[in-house]
Amino acid sequence: MDRHALLEARAELAQGIRASEDWHPSYKSQETTFRALLRYEAQLDTQTAEYLAGLALRAPEYVDWAQVPTVHAAATPLANKADEVWGNEMIDMTKAVIDAITMLTVTGGQFGELTYNMAIGTSSLSDWVLESARTQTAKLVTQVTDTNRKLISEAIKQSVARGEDKTATMARISEVINNPVRAEMIAHTESVNAYQGGLLGFGRETGATKKTYEALAGACPICAPLDGETVGIDETFSNGVDRPPSHPRCRCNTYIVY
Repeated sequence: MDRHALLEARAELAQGIRASEDWHPSYKSQETTFRALLRYEAQLDTQTAEYLAGLALRAPEYVDWAQVPTVHAAATPLANKADEVWGNEMIDMTKAVIDAITMLTVTGGQFGELTYNMAIGTSSLSDWVLESARTQTAKLVTQVTDTNRKLISEAIKQSVARGEDKTATMARISEVINNPVRAEMIAHTESVNAYQGGLLGFGRETGATKKTYEALAGACPICAPLDGETVGIDETFSNGVDRPPSHPRCRCNTYIVY
């Protein structure tokens, strides 16, 4: 079985697993959009994992190896030769994830259309969808890139502390970057973020004035206190977020108020 087929099988398995997880009931109230949410979340997972796997191969090239042997473990090694290479990495990751994030935003908007019976023609060409997707993608790519650079620096420090040679250090760098669990967590969280962004965008487009936080049954200590909290459509909730997710892997929801 080739890599493409393996990735397809992985995505199908992921959709089945995610469907059986705990979600706020609203997500499953519209079968078509719930299936789309699962499909595009799996796509985001695959694309993120593929990007990180590729970066794991490129990352050792970004290390100034001439400086590594002289760096003490407590210091911060130079883990890149120039910011330009990381600018290119940000472009590559943007290309990898923006389509899935755009379609997840569309899905949230279409859920709003079905739930509130207001058809506004939400699509991947809607201006407000494109703006929301671009904003989320830029924030995500910046955060992931910053973390990648920190992970590489930490891997080098760990290798220096252990007296490892260049080969072992390169292997350590690749291992910390090529992390499927991290890719899955990013997709798990950002799919809800994009979907909820689409739902709120729909609310703004249709004249909603407020929104209510709907916590999952048995929600965590972060989300439970927010259940039922209502604020203006453009305001943040008391925990500082304007919509779920409030934490990684959050499956809570927002109810639009007219």
